[in-house]
Amino acid sequence: MTRYSGGADFEREVIHHLRAEGYETVRSAGSKGKADVLAWKAGEFLVIQAKRGGTCPPAERREVIRLASLIADGIPLVASRPGVTFRRLTGPGPRDWEPWATDRLGAA
Repeated sequence: MTRYSGGADFEREVIHHLRAEGYETVRSAGSKGKADVLAWKAGEFLVIQAKRGGTCPPAERREVIRLASLIADGIPLVASRPGVTFRRLTGPGPRDWEPWATDRLGAA
């Protein structure tokens, strides 16, 4: 498995997880630092960087935060393993995040 195919597989896993929770989704293949997945349902718009290993460099974190700030109700997230877990970004630093779950607003 190449790094690209492993990352793409994880992005599809994130999409499957979100769709099961009632989100509409779009994957940005080969995003190279931009958001990998966009997802939305009433009251939420998620801007997601998918990282199998969990490490998201500061420049990518800043870009996800910037993109989310352009959208009303935008939420900047990093998705990682185990399973599909989410961290809401609160800043560009390695400790600037909080746990986040898809059940905040309930099913669509």
